[in-house]
Amino acid sequence: MEIKFLGTADSGGIPVHNCLCSICEDYRVKNRQNLATCAYIESDNKEIILLDAGVENISFIFGKKTIKAVMMTHFHPDHALGLLRLRYSKDSIDCYHPKDKNGFSDLFKHKKAIIYHENVPFEKIIINEIEFTPIPLKHSKNTTGYLIESKNKTIAYLTDCAGLYNSSIDFLKSKNIDECYIDAGLSPNLSKGNHLHFEEATKILDEIGAKKSFLIHTSHTILEHIKLNNIKLKYKYL
Repeated sequence: MEIKFLGTADSGGIPVHNCLCSICEDYRVKNRQNLATCAYIESDNKEIILLDAGVENISFIFGKKTIKAVMMTHFHPDHALGLLRLRYSKDSIDCYHPKDKNGFSDLFKHKKAIIYHENVPFEKIIINEIEFTPIPLKHSKNTTGYLIESKNKTIAYLTDCAGLYNSSIDFLKSKNIDECYIDAGLSPNLSKGNHLHFEEATKILDEIGAKKSFLIHTSHTILEHIKLNNIKLKYKYL
């Protein structure tokens, strides 16, 4: 099992429109871009399981591939935008999500091809022999990360969050995790917010103790702060 990212940035992406910072300019020179955080797993049978759907043209990216399910962390636009088009699919697609009365835009009102299932924290969801366990995260909208377990690998996908509840930390520490991806999107000039600062994320990753750990939900502001201050990170941003 391998998790692949379509993007690992915050909602602004990189480069940011009309921003002349060194990071955005470097991305333009190298013809690079980093889209909002969104990932996927391709099952053994070649079916796709999405982790969030923040990339607007997901329906184009996967063309004629079968999207078996979407595992939503929450319904902020930069994680749900792709559902607006994906709901016009000719296939029925299961979407698992944390409890949210409003969701995003009119997705719940005009479901079309999407079948919504409210997840239950710490209750496993099995898709194509892969187990997804929703993990409550602290954020401005009700949010769940996911522990993803296959026969050969265990992955923790923890975005977006300003912290983890004790029950979530204890659950993750009880697992032998191969890879952990955690939100570290808080701007360096802010003392608090709805995301983790990279120093806060590092402490949590140390506590979880995965074999490999990475920071996600990055921004041009964070990357330039690290660059200008010559900061050496224990865990790298993707």
